[in-house]
Amino acid sequence: MTIRAATHDDIDVLARILVSGFHATYEGLVDPEWLAAKTEDEYRGKWREWLDSDGFYALVSCLDDGTPVGVVSFGKLKTPPPGVSLIRPLYTAEIYAIYILPEYWRQGHGLKLMQAATESLLTMKHKSMCLWALEANKRAGAFYTTLGGQRIGKRDIEAGARKAREVCFGWRDTKPILAHAKQ
Repeated sequence: MTIRAATHDDIDVLARILVSGFHATYEGLVDPEWLAAKTEDEYRGKWREWLDSDGFYALVSCLDDGTPVGVVSFGKLKTPPPGVSLIRPLYTAEIYAIYILPEYWRQGHGLKLMQAATESLLTMKHKSMCLWALEANKRAGAFYTTLGGQRIGKRDIEAGARKAREVCFGWRDTKPILAHAKQ
């Protein structure tokens, strides 16, 4: 597997990865009508916008033949955990999204993407980071905890006709992510 920067040439596959991962991850956890409304067309436009944004970074995990199967996006902190000072934040960076095509789950793509994002953030002088995940997504929560993430906050979000709870995982020091080996 290889990790490389996402480009505008990847927009179609990025939309497919995000929507496929979104549907596989959140089925049964959120309002089904709200989830069904998430389409690749919608996310093609969003990826164009995101890739053109200052301070937005995205990396893709590719198979040996170059086919992208996972994506991580990250940058400066946008959604701070509750109670965190914006003047002297404990967390300066954020993973905005990380999704893998479901048929490639548990093959190391998530770990490699987290490590590559961490390395990139460290070169930008970000030694700490956080990310938000649905509390009901136990698989993701276990993954982030294994990488040293600590639950540091929660919030309720609208997900169609249902509310959902998100939890924030934080790393005051991201270096342990880099030391973690695939198990």
